[in-house]
Amino acid sequence: MPIELVLLSEVAPSDEAVARAIAGTHPEGQLISFEGGAVRHAVDGDGASLLTLFESQPIVDATSAAAALAHPPAAFGLWTEVTVRRGAAQQGRELAERLASAIGGSVTERV
Repeated sequence: MPIELVLLSEVAPSDEAVARAIAGTHPEGQLISFEGGAVRHAVDGDGASLLTLFESQPIVDATSAAAALAHPPAAFGLWTEVTVRRGAAQQGRELAERLASAIGGSVTERV
């Protein structure tokens, strides 16, 4: 079962931002897109899964969204689902944090 994280930000993570984050932690890694970019998968140089990002969604009800998070920030506009496989929890979380930092967002656990 994967670990469920949420990337909260004001801007959606672009393919370029994701690719830069991958390169910063796994220089041989790559980004693979499915469903016209609605599902993006980061893999390391050996093809092992690091994390999966799903299409960003605007926050309609901030109170309900905050209730679903372990550590909600004070403000956020977009919700991006992120899953990390348990076997790569540390690497996946580090990659998610690097990406969030690059776009001015934050990562938290989903409850």
